[in-house]
Amino acid sequence: MIRIAVCDDDFPTTELIERLILETQRNFTRKIEVSIFYSGESFTKAIQEACAFDIIFMDIEMADMDGIKAGYVLRGNDENDLVQLIYVSSHDEYHLQLFDVQPSGFIKKPIDSEIFKQKLISKIEKVIRKLQQGKKNFLSLQQKGKEILIPYRNIIYLESNRRRIILYSCNDQLDYYSTLNEEEQKLPVSDFVRIHQSYIVNFYFIKEISNQGVILLNGEALPISAKYSADFKKKYLKFRGSLVG
Repeated sequence: MIRIAVCDDDFPTTELIERLILETQRNFTRKIEVSIFYSGESFTKAIQEACAFDIIFMDIEMADMDGIKAGYVLRGNDENDLVQLIYVSSHDEYHLQLFDVQPSGFIKKPIDSEIFKQKLISKIEKVIRKLQQGKKNFLSLQQKGKEILIPYRNIIYLESNRRRIILYSCNDQLDYYSTLNEEEQKLPVSDFVRIHQSYIVNFYFIKEISNQGVILLNGEALPISAKYSADFKKKYLKFRGSLVG
C-alpha cells in the first residue's frame, strides 16, 4: 500500500489533490490510501509516534503552524528521511527556507492537473522501487489493514481455504485474505513450488517424497495432486541440483 498525506488549510485545494491522487490509482496495482489534514498541528500530531506516510503534499502558508515548521517536525526524526515531502504553494520565494527540510519537489498553485499527475506518478514509482528493494527476501501480506513481512526462509507452506490463506511459518500461523494464485506470483520459484490446488511448499522444508505426497521436516504430510506432480518433480530435482553445486 502507498500512503499519501495532504496537508493544506484550503478545502478546494485538498479536494482537488485528493481527486487527482485517486485518479492516478488506475496506473498502479498497489492500493493508494489518502489522508487529509487541514492544519500543520493535526499533521504533526499524526506523526508524533511514527510517520506512516510515503509521500506528503504540504502547503506552506497555513495558520498557526505553517508547512515549513511542520516539515521540521517531520525531518526531526531520522526515520523519516526517506519520506517524500512535496510543497504546494502559490509562492516560490521560500526555496532557501525549505533547504533544511529536504523537500522532494515543489508544485506551484494554481495546480495544473496534468503536471501534478506526472510528478505524482514519478514519486509513487520511486516509492515502489524502494519498497521492492527492501522486501527482496520477504513475503508481503495484508492482515487487518496492516502490512506484515514474513522472511521467505521462515515459511514452511501456504494453504488455501476459499478466499483465505493460512501461512505456516517456523514461528506461528497467519490467516489472511488472498488466493494461492496471487501468493504464488509473489514467491521465488527457486524456493517454492505448487504441489496441489490448496498447497504451496518451501523446498527447504521437504524431508521426504512419496507417490502420494511430501513429508515435511515438522512431520506433516501434504498431498501432491496429479495435475502438479510432473512439474513438482522436475523443479525439485533442479532445486536439489542447485544445493550440490
